[in-house]
Amino acid sequence: DGLFAHAAVSSSSYGYLGGGYFTPPATILATVYRIDFSNETISAPGYNLTEARYLLAACSSSSYGYFGGGFAPPSTYSNTVDRIDFSNETTSPVTATLTQSRYALAATSSSSYGYFGGGFDPPHVATIDRIDFSNETTSPVTDTLSQGRHALAAVSSSSYGYFGGGQNPTGNPDYLDIIDRIDFSNETRSPVTATLPEARSSLAATSSSSYGYFGGGFAP
Repeated sequence: DGLFAHAAVSSSSYGYLGGGYFTPPATILATVYRIDFSNETISAPGYNLTEARYLLAACSSSSYGYFGGGFAPPSTYSNTVDRIDFSNETTSPVTATLTQSRYALAATSSSSYGYFGGGFDPPHVATIDRIDFSNETTSPVTDTLSQGRHALAAVSSSSYGYFGGGQNPTGNPDYLDIIDRIDFSNETRSPVTATLPEARSSLAATSSSSYGYFGGGFAP
């Protein structure tokens, strides 16, 4: 029971959880919840995503959080990108959308751009879309992930973004331990020699200034 399949971003003072699937009762949410880092209380600011959806992804600039993609039933794969303004917690749709509707994707960001990668359309997606924080336009990155996959996770350093794990039932193997790196300086993608210690999907990731951490997931 509880909330799952949502996405999260953070400012320096608050964390924001957007969308997701809540049970019981079975409800798909557009709600944005806020956690106050100073006292760890949770509240709902009152501004929601433009559509209820789950299995979406999120990234952030210093001023805004962006929630993109997701599954919005009945049978609707979303390409919508919603923005939350950290200064006043209002939400609004970004005029530009992802180049491809999809869910179970992952997102990471540099100081200038956000990157939404992978997902399921169907079929499985290897596309990486870039959102320019300066003008909120979206465009596909020429390089793609090494393999189309969904239920992956992503982290970033100041120089690189890392997409790890995931699942592609049409591939061999089905569950993946691979990590793809995107170089923020030229947006080229390359495989990381090291892999996750076990192949898994539906994992989560976070990072410090020095390390990225991939945790949990489903490993058959």
